Amino acid sequence: MNEIIRNFRKLKKPLAKFLSSKSAAYVWLFLLIVLCFGILIPKLSFYWDDLPYLYQYNAFGPKGFPEFVASDRPFSAWIFSATTFLFGFNPIGYHVLALFLRWVCAILFFETIQLIWKHNKGINLTAASIFAIYPGFLQQPIALIYNHHLSIFMFLLLSIFLMTLNASRDKRSYILTITSILFSIGVFSIENFSTLEIIRPFILWIILKDKKPLTKNKERAAQILQIWIPYLLIFIIFVIWRVFIFKFPTYKPTFLSSLLTDPATAMRSIITRIPKDFITVSIGAWVRSFHFPSISNFGSSATRLIWALMFFTFLASMGMFNYWMRRQDNVSNSKETRNTISEMLVSSFLLFILSASIVWVLDLPLEIEFAWDRMTIAFLPSIALLGGGLIGILKKRKFVQLILFSLLLSFSVGSHFENAMSYKRDWETLESFIWQLSWRVPSLKENTILIASDVGLRYYSDNSLTSPVNLMYLGDNFTNQLSHLVYYTDARNDIWFEESIKDQEINKSYRSFQFSGNSSNIIAFYFQPPGCLKILDRKYSNSVTNSNLSFRQVDEISFSEIDLIEKQPVHTPFSPLFSQQTTKTWCYYFEKADLARQFGEYEEIERLGDAAINSSQSPRIASEWLPFLEGYLWGANWERSEWIIENIQSSEGNFSSGMCYTLKRIKNNPDYPYQEELLEIILAYNCS
Repeated sequence: MNEIIRNFRKLKKPLAKFLSSKSAAYVWLFLLIVLCFGILIPKLSFYWDDLPYLYQYNAFGPKGFPEFVASDRPFSAWIFSATTFLFGFNPIGYHVLALFLRWVCAILFFETIQLIWKHNKGINLTAASIFAIYPGFLQQPIALIYNHHLSIFMFLLLSIFLMTLNASRDKRSYILTITSILFSIGVFSIENFSTLEIIRPFILWIILKDKKPLTKNKERAAQILQIWIPYLLIFIIFVIWRVFIFKFPTYKPTFLSSLLTDPATAMRSIITRIPKDFITVSIGAWVRSFHFPSISNFGSSATRLIWALMFFTFLASMGMFNYWMRRQDNVSNSKETRNTISEMLVSSFLLFILSASIVWVLDLPLEIEFAWDRMTIAFLPSIALLGGGLIGILKKRKFVQLILFSLLLSFSVGSHFENAMSYKRDWETLESFIWQLSWRVPSLKENTILIASDVGLRYYSDNSLTSPVNLMYLGDNFTNQLSHLVYYTDARNDIWFEESIKDQEINKSYRSFQFSGNSSNIIAFYFQPPGCLKILDRKYSNSVTNSNLSFRQVDEISFSEIDLIEKQPVHTPFSPLFSQQTTKTWCYYFEKADLARQFGEYEEIERLGDAAINSSQSPRIASEWLPFLEGYLWGANWERSEWIIENIQSSEGNFSSGMCYTLKRIKNNPDYPYQEELLEIILAYNCS
C-alpha cells in the first residue's frame, strides 16, 4: 500500500502539469468526441444523400462533381471530389474525417473564446465541451455529406480565431489578416453558417474594450470597422450573389414574400417562433437526451456498453471539471467571472438570432428529429456559450454545478451512441431491402418507376434509394439518364398519382441526372420490417392478402404492373457498397417463391418451401406463407398445404381473409387440376 501511495505522489505532479497545459483541453475534447461519435465508426456506412453522391462518383468519378452540385451549391464540388478520390466506397474514411473535423472545430471554438475571455478557462472549457457533444445535431453519421458542412464550419471558426488573435495583438499581422479573410470566402460554398459572420463586430468590441489607447467607444468603433470591412464586403458580395444572381434554387424565402404581402401576420409568426425555436434547440435538445437506455430497444450487450460509456463520462467529467473550475478560481476574480458570464449569455442570444435567421427567412422547420435536425448544426456556438454561461452562474453551488455539467455530458454521450446505433441498424435494413429486391426482381425493364409510401427506412429518401437501384440494374452503362426511379407517393404528391392518371409522362431530375418514364410503367412495393419486401399487384399481393395497407398503399396497387419484372439477366446489389449474403434467410425463400409464383413455376416453389421449412425458417408475417401455399396446392401436397393453412389461422393478426382469397383465386383458375380437393379445403376452413 505504501508503494502505491508513493507511486501516486510521483504521478501527481506530472499529471497536474499536464492538466494545466493547453494540450489537456485538446485531449479532453477529443475524448468526448470519440465517445460520442467514434465507437461505432467501424459499423457505420452511408446514409441519405450520401448514396446519390456515390452514384455520381461511380458514374463519372471525382471530376463529375462540378456539374452534379452546380444547381444549388456550385462552389462545393472540391470537398466531394477530394473525399471520394481519397476514400471511394470505404465508409470508414469519411467517418474518421468527420470526427476529426468536429474535433478541430471544437478546438478552434475553445481557442477563440480563450482569447475573448482570457482568465476563465474553466467556463470556456465547459462551453467547448458542450460544443463538442451538443445532442441536438444528430446527423454526424451522414459523414460524406457533412464533411462538407464541417469543413466550411471549420473555415469560419478558423477565420474568426485568426481575426481575434490578430486583434488582440499590439501589432497586427498582415499574414494573419489575409489568411483570415481567405478562409471567410468559404461562405460561398454553403450558406448554413453565413449569418454567423455578423458576430465579428461584437467579438472585436469585447477584445478591444481594454486595449489602450482605445479607451473611448468612438475610437473603438472606428477600429472595429477598420478590421471588419474586408469581412463585411465579402459577406455583402455573398448576399448579392446568393439572393439576386444565384437566387433560391431549392428553398424559397417564404417569410420575405409573406412580409411583403401581409407584414402583420409575418411578424406575428416570427415573434411566436423565437421562443419556440429557442426552447427546441436548447432545452428540447437536452431533454431529448435525458432518458435511460433499455435492453428492449438495444439488446443486452449494447445497453451495457451505453451505460458503461455514460458512467465513464460522468466520472471523467466530475474529475476534469472540478480541477479546471478550482484552477479558474485561483486565477480570476468574481468580477471577471461575472463579466465573462454576462458577455457569454449576450453572445449566445446574438448567435441564436443569427443562426435562426436563415431558418426563419426560408420558413423551414426546426426540430430535433430527422431530417430537420440538420438545421441545428449552426446553433453549436450559441448553445455552447449558453451552457457555459448558465453553468458558470452556479459558481457558489459547486456541487450542483459539477453534477449538472457531468450529467449533461454523460447523457449526451449516451444519446449520440444510441443515435449511431439507429443509423447502424438502418444501414442493415437497407442492405436487406436491396438484397430482397434483387431476389424478387432479378431484372427490371428500363424506365420503370418503383413507388411506395411509409417505407420502413428512416434515414433514406426515395432519392437515396434511386441510387442503389440504378447501380444494381443499370450495369456499367452510365450516362446522365437514370434507368429507374424510386418514388415516395407520400413525399411528392404529384397530380398523376393523386388523380390516378395513367399513361402520363413523368420526368424527374436530381441534380445533373434525369429520369424519363410513364405512369403506366410502375411497380408498387411495400416494405415494413420485420416483414419481407412485398411487390404489390392486383392479383397476388393486394389489399386483401396484405390486410395492414394504408389507403394510399391501396391506391398504389392500381398502378402496379408486375409484367415489367423479368427473370433474366440476373442483377445483384452493387458489390462495393453491399456485402454478400452468406446465409439464406426466410426473406430469401419468400422472395424467390413469390417470383416463381409470378411465372407459374410451382415445382420451384415447393423446392424452396421444403428448404425453408427443413432449415427451421418461418415468417414473422403470416401472409408470407401464401406463395408457398399456392405452390403446394398446385403440387397436390395436401398435408403441407393444410399445415400452412393452420399456421396462418393460428398466427396473430387477421390473415385468414387473404388465405381464403388465395384459395378461391386458385379454385377459379380453369387450369387448376384439383378442383374438388381444393373445394373441400375451402369448405373445411370456412372460406366458402
